[in-house]
Order: sequence, then structure tokens, then C-alpha cells
Amino acid sequence: FSLFHGRWNESVHEVPTSPMSYRGMVGAYVAASAVRGLLTAVLIVGVGLVFTAAPVPHPFYLVANLLVITVLFAGLGLIGGLWADDFDYLTVMNQFILRPLVFFGAVFYSLDLLPPLWRTVSLVNPMVYMVNGVRYGMVGVTEIDPAVSLATLTAATAGVLLVVLWLFRRGYG
Repeated sequence: FSLFHGRWNESVHEVPTSPMSYRGMVGAYVAASAVRGLLTAVLIVGVGLVFTAAPVPHPFYLVANLLVITVLFAGLGLIGGLWADDFDYLTVMNQFILRPLVFFGAVFYSLDLLPPLWRTVSLVNPMVYMVNGVRYGMVGVTEIDPAVSLATLTAATAGVLLVVLWLFRRGYG
């Protein structure tokens, strides 16, 4: 949102003219977005732990997944911020991309309940790996090997960040 807001207010023009490299610019935007995401996640987990006495069985996987997921969404947010010409464009990403991925991401059902074909199709959805990775870290239950989830999300994050870097170099948006 900060990148889009800077473009919308026409205050972002100073960023490309600064002596920072494109990697530095992308890194700064990603870090700022990821910190906001991590603060939100920590607050939600903290509130949840206040109301439950649930131990966190795999804190490494929880922290690793939270870091990778926040950086992934930061990168996707930068792509959206570069693409959007108006506030309506930002809602398109939520309504037509993110929300269906969440609903079909095994958040509300088990992958084991699906027929084999639909289980395989579900594995294309990155939200499945996010849900299973965080679920494994928080409660120790998963339907996908946690190392595979983390590796898949890390690869997706690296790919998204490469696209963002390419868009910045190209001057897109």
C-alpha cells in the first residue's frame, strides 16, 4: 500500500532518483511491509496464546513460515502497488485472487477429505503450504511435510522478489 499510495500522491518520484540501487529500494519496501506483517502476526498469535494454554510444538517452523510468508506477501503487495492505477485495483487482488486462494487453501477443510485429483490440484495453491506450515508450527498437525511447505514457500518468495526487482529495473508503474 505504501508504494501505491506514493504513486497515487505522486510523492514516489524521489525514490527512483535517489542514489539507492534497485535492490536497495526493493529491500526497503519489502522490509517495511514484512515488518508490518510480522507485527500483525505476532499480535494475533499473542492474543491467541492469552486465551489458550496451547504450547507451540515447533517454534522454528512457526517463525520460519511467518518470515517467509510475510516477505512473500510483501513482494506480492509491491507487484500490486506497481500495477494498481486506483484503489479499486487493490480490491481486485483481494476479491478475485487472495480470497479464492484462501477458501480453496485447506483453511476450512482437510486435504485428506478430497478425492485424489482435487488433492493434487490443491497442491498448486500456495495458500495450502502457508496454512500447513503455520498449522504445523502452532499445533503440530500437518498434511504436507513441513520441510516441503517451507521450501515451496521459499522458492515462491524468491521468484516473486525476482519479478519485483525486474519490474523496478524496468521502471514499471
